[in-house]
Amino acid sequence: MVALGLGLSGCATTHIEATWSNPEYAGRAIHGKMLVVGVTRDETVRRLYEDAMAVQLRARGVDAIRSYDLVGGRLSDSHGSALLGAAKQAGVTRMLSTALVSRTHIQRVEVETAPPPVWTYYGWYDYYWPYGYVRTDTHESDRYIASTSLTEVENGNVYWSARTRSDVAGPLKAEIDDFASVMMDALFRSGML
Repeated sequence: MVALGLGLSGCATTHIEATWSNPEYAGRAIHGKMLVVGVTRDETVRRLYEDAMAVQLRARGVDAIRSYDLVGGRLSDSHGSALLGAAKQAGVTRMLSTALVSRTHIQRVEVETAPPPVWTYYGWYDYYWPYGYVRTDTHESDRYIASTSLTEVENGNVYWSARTRSDVAGPLKAEIDDFASVMMDALFRSGML
């Protein structure tokens, strides 16, 4: 089963690193109900993610179903067959799922020397002025690499997949909304929606 760990922020920080389309389906829209799946240890993240993806899909005319509407509570590897069975009973033909590939903590330090004063210090003061007055900013974020795939429920064929990078430093809901928007734009450009 997929694993989702999107603890993402709100500064439009999701970037697609690569996409792949199955040559047999390239440029052809895939029709039918779509199940949105986000498996995570955090039920709040799962629901925020699935809600955001469903809103984006419905805005493009796709009949989207959130996995938590079919299987409530935290999903684990053992729920895969139950989720697929429920999806088939609901008439779902395709599944859009996201899995976390890696998470890295990033710390970036920016150093900026102060501009020289409008007056001149004489002697060694003038030479050492830029070294004595330095402004330092530290920026921290988490970088998430995720894999999203569009799969046929009946036989497991993958229609489309994408690898994304999200640098997270702010509010969770805003970043999840950004992630969903980026993914929908990529799916639309691929011709799958």
